[in-house]
Amino acid sequence: MTLDNSQIKLIFKNQTIFLTGATGFLGKVMIAKLLTDCEGIKKIYMLLRSKKGKNTEQRFEEIFEQPCFELLKSKTSNWKEKVSLVEGDCEEPFLGISDDNLKILKNEVNFVIHLAANVRFDQSLKKAISNVKSTADLLELSKGIVNLKCFVLVSTAYSNSIHSHIKEEMYDPPIQPELLFSMVNGLDENILTNLTPALLRKWPNTYVYSKCISEHLMKSAAKDFPATIVRPSIVMNSLKEPLPGWIDNIYGPIGIAIGAGLGIIRTFHGNHDIVAHLVPVDYVCNCILAATWKTAKEKKSVTTVYNYIGFKRNHLNWGQFCNHLNSQYWKIPLENLIWYNVFNIRGKLHNQICTILLHTIPAYFIDAVLYCIGKPVIAVKAYAKIDKVLSLISYFSTNNFDFDEANVQDLWTEMSDDDKTLFNFSMEDLQWRKYLYNCAIGFKLYITKEPPVSSTKTYVKLITVTVAHYLIIAMFWYLLYKFVTFFF
Repeated sequence: MTLDNSQIKLIFKNQTIFLTGATGFLGKVMIAKLLTDCEGIKKIYMLLRSKKGKNTEQRFEEIFEQPCFELLKSKTSNWKEKVSLVEGDCEEPFLGISDDNLKILKNEVNFVIHLAANVRFDQSLKKAISNVKSTADLLELSKGIVNLKCFVLVSTAYSNSIHSHIKEEMYDPPIQPELLFSMVNGLDENILTNLTPALLRKWPNTYVYSKCISEHLMKSAAKDFPATIVRPSIVMNSLKEPLPGWIDNIYGPIGIAIGAGLGIIRTFHGNHDIVAHLVPVDYVCNCILAATWKTAKEKKSVTTVYNYIGFKRNHLNWGQFCNHLNSQYWKIPLENLIWYNVFNIRGKLHNQICTILLHTIPAYFIDAVLYCIGKPVIAVKAYAKIDKVLSLISYFSTNNFDFDEANVQDLWTEMSDDDKTLFNFSMEDLQWRKYLYNCAIGFKLYITKEPPVSSTKTYVKLITVTVAHYLIIAMFWYLLYKFVTFFF
């Protein structure tokens, strides 16, 4: 889509962007959006590291083999000329960027968009601290950029989740960054691990803890250059761009939804009535680019914060999320399903009982069968990991958060009609049932690698495991009845 009166397109014309986190879910969507709809852009420098035996050039090529770049390739022939890799690593001092590349960045870059982060909830504090250190080093690097028009830190709406009411402002950090760096560098890892609960206090995990401290680093950034923080909530499949329902990871509710569809995850601790602050990845991308435009245009000496959590009058609660997705798996069941989908969101005690009945006991039964036929036992360990992750995620499905969103609403109001069309992030009219149907299709296409239309064989399998499930339930209650009547 090309609209001539787009102010956001205009601000990126003949400009160069330095992007971290390019290999991530949001990063890929950001690259596709910039190259497809901001065709006047001059260059995107992507920070890349070697990983899993692949060098940066191999990983660079692999990024653009993803389905999310199909539209770009069909529309633009010279897109590859506008993308260059910068070898580096966010876990290394000053991002591991060579002196030659630093010189190029300082002389050419106009916008810095910092997406990179280790988003795992169960990571050690030593690993999570790279989120803070990379932000500090990137801010220091940016001070030397000759013509920097905007620095964007992409954080999370839950960076200050110890508060039930979260304003669009920066909060005091739980610890000063310098002291945290000194502790991480000076203490033995085992000692640091033992100290972590005391350091986290009320913070639910090391990821949001690190993001809160990273935001604190931005307080003084606007004195040197225009800067902004965008805080998306729970990022889900794309709504429209680059493809409806596109996804490339199984983090958070995405993993829960896929696990439920496969019949692996059967219970989750949550509250049906609490709002699930889900936002499509393409709308997150559009909000970031709109915030970048406004920040560069206004050149304020303060850092503006945007809580992008969707639209308060059109939110979905966790009960609706569960019901909508469960209904989709009857229409389009996953071909690799293991068992009938009995997934539900339950209260704390109910969930603990169901975890034992629906996860732990079946896991031991599966391992017993595997042991008897001479296969490696895997189920008990796998379910232990699954239940640990579910426990960490449940913090966000059992606590209610009230987010301010005035800055996001003001941003939307200031945008032109063309920009509202091209960089849409208003979720006021989003149809949740249709969106979650596309999410379920996306899970099949991009995660389990199945055709979008389920085969007759899959429906037969679904009916078979459904009948088997209810037969087992009936047998359980019958045996329980016989046991009770025999003894009492």
